[in-house]
Amino acid sequence: MKILVIGLTSSKWGGMEFHNLGNYVIAEPFFAHLRETFPDAEIDTSLQMSEEFYTRHRLRGLNHNRFWMYGYRTAFETAMDSVRVLLYKTFRSTWFLKGKLLNEIKNSDLVIDFSGDIYGDNAGWNKFLETNARLMFCLSLGKPVAMLIGSPGPFQSFWRQWLAKKVLPRLSLVTNREPLSTAMLAYIGIKGSNIISTACPSVLFKKKPFMHDRSPEDYDKIFGYSRPIVGFILCGWNMPSGPYNKWPREDSEFRTFIKLIEYLLRTTNYRICIMTHQNATNAEGGLEKGNDHRIIDKLFELLGEKVDGDRVFTLKGLYDAGETKFIISHFDILISGRIHGAVQGLSQGVPTVVIDYGHEPKAHKIAGFARVYGVDDFVADPLDSDSLINVTMDLISEKDRTREYLQARVPKIKEMALLNFRLIQKFEVVDK
Repeated sequence: MKILVIGLTSSKWGGMEFHNLGNYVIAEPFFAHLRETFPDAEIDTSLQMSEEFYTRHRLRGLNHNRFWMYGYRTAFETAMDSVRVLLYKTFRSTWFLKGKLLNEIKNSDLVIDFSGDIYGDNAGWNKFLETNARLMFCLSLGKPVAMLIGSPGPFQSFWRQWLAKKVLPRLSLVTNREPLSTAMLAYIGIKGSNIISTACPSVLFKKKPFMHDRSPEDYDKIFGYSRPIVGFILCGWNMPSGPYNKWPREDSEFRTFIKLIEYLLRTTNYRICIMTHQNATNAEGGLEKGNDHRIIDKLFELLGEKVDGDRVFTLKGLYDAGETKFIISHFDILISGRIHGAVQGLSQGVPTVVIDYGHEPKAHKIAGFARVYGVDDFVADPLDSDSLINVTMDLISEKDRTREYLQARVPKIKEMALLNFRLIQKFEVVDK
């Protein structure tokens, strides 16, 4: 059996594995359980991962530009592939199915689309057209297509909504990682027995011990004090103006976060660890500071002498997703502006405030994930200091009850995540 994994998460090398840690906490358990479900299958993917990742999960990476780049050349190749598919349908001859992409589709028994929250307005117009063309090619060749663990939408423009209505109902399976996406699709008329709400496999991601030798200074900051710690993850999506990587930013854009931190210092005994859930990579592939680090460094600078350096701190080292989850597990509570940073806490029973996006395009997945974990009341508006403070203080007052609730809830979410893989077992093809 051959499985082809494609989708809008196919981007340049490093993006899924080393940059946004949230991407990796999805991809790692996704491919691990896909391999566990189909132990003998050949699995090819257009996701650009490291050779170590490919080897660990026994994958074949499709590294040619045709599979992950979007531009004039890609558009030309897609136009040519459209003609080839039309000729194939007219003459019923696979001879016409030439080209790198069509050859992969032709030889696959199952195609999995792994587009996350990008299928919709979050995709550039060219990427949205391209991914739908690829899905249509798969359907034209009679291949079962499963769009897994996504948060499709919104579709504010008529043409995007029209195209989604033409494509999604025809897919063999669509699993949404939170229920609001399913409700949004139904609202615009996209519904059917093929569309199912499950949960994101990020809940299955495993932490990796953070050892003293890794960074003695950071280790002592986290484990060397008796005071409990609040983790505070911030990113460009939480800021009042976009784009998310806008730089420089005005001091006023940090006002609500400074007010929250100052309030916590005045009214609680907490120490506060300001951190990121994102990195970047240099030309050699090593980790370096990314956009989110500029955000937290600026926040820390603005706090300046207003705060006690022993009570508010940042981490000097750069940590991967497994180490970050281990660090988060030692927080008393977490405040996270990245949804999968929040999941890193919630999945371990850490009471967590989820900070919403501060600018467009807003993400319904934030409320959707909160619904899955049952923490709807702990979603805060980053533009409203009262919301940030009140929601955080409510969580602190309810932290013991919330921790107990999460410990009972998370095993159920893990079962919901595993449902994704049970659902695709029906597409298994036994090789003769």
